[in-house]
Amino acid sequence: MSTIKDVAKVAGCSISTVSYALNNDKRIPDITADRIKKIASEIGYFPSAAARNLKKRNTDTVLVAISDFGGPVYHELLDGIHFQLAKSGYTMIVSTGISSNNLLKERSADGAVITDIHISDQSLIQLAKNFRPIIVLDRRLKDTNIYNMTIDNHKAMYCLTKDILSKGYFKIGYVHGVKDTYDNQTRYSGFLAALQEKGIKVFREYYGNFTKPSGIMIGAELLKDSNLPDMLVCANDEMALGIMETLQKNGKIIPSDIGISGFDDIDLSSYVNPQLSSIKVNHFEWGKTIALTLIKLLKEEEVDIHKQEGIIMIRGSY
Repeated sequence: MSTIKDVAKVAGCSISTVSYALNNDKRIPDITADRIKKIASEIGYFPSAAARNLKKRNTDTVLVAISDFGGPVYHELLDGIHFQLAKSGYTMIVSTGISSNNLLKERSADGAVITDIHISDQSLIQLAKNFRPIIVLDRRLKDTNIYNMTIDNHKAMYCLTKDILSKGYFKIGYVHGVKDTYDNQTRYSGFLAALQEKGIKVFREYYGNFTKPSGIMIGAELLKDSNLPDMLVCANDEMALGIMETLQKNGKIIPSDIGISGFDDIDLSSYVNPQLSSIKVNHFEWGKTIALTLIKLLKEEEVDIHKQEGIIMIRGSY
């Protein structure tokens, strides 16, 4: 089935121009409008009366589906999304698990932001056939009506690891988050790329789940090891802070005994001693950008989607 995006592509104009032309908006010259209508007819794009009526019955509501309500990263992201949606006159519904699927199927909102890793790619592709637009965070998924917004994890972790190597660390371990997630895979790939440039192998690998309790468990595992890494690169701050807490409680000195770095630069990273080196992602501002992008998509305006950059924050933990 052809979409308005297909018409815009063939016509060589913006989505908003196509929308104006098909709705007989006087801002579009007759000759241009006629050409666009002809293209729409030729490729089989016909906005139905039902679809037009549906647009008039907008709920002015946006669904945000998350994995859980825990963790400072989610809080900052949701605050940013909510701030911008409220400013633009939209209501935000936050849901988890099966309730997210139900709300999507029932079209209980005009658009959606999906960061719930438990909703499969296949489910999203199916939902996107009848629900649009959908913005997915931290995964790569190509399909009609689905838009990807991601953090440039690979580049940020690559740069951080290069800095770590420049300080003389060679026995470097890595702490994974949830194994098959976009964040874990792309952060690890950036870490590996920096090591491979120097011909260095990963000294040891540990597996957590992006939470502080999993970091505490890894810290306990490290205490049993007589041959510790001299540096631990962690896939996020929460795990890094859990490891630091456990090691320090048991007499280890950071960074003298072992260096540690994180990712996300959550507020607590600046309040521990030593302060945690990390990669700063302004999740509040990113949340605002996500909301603005979704609002433009709802209005069928063109959007410029780019990766969110991370900033290296070097402190005292290595």
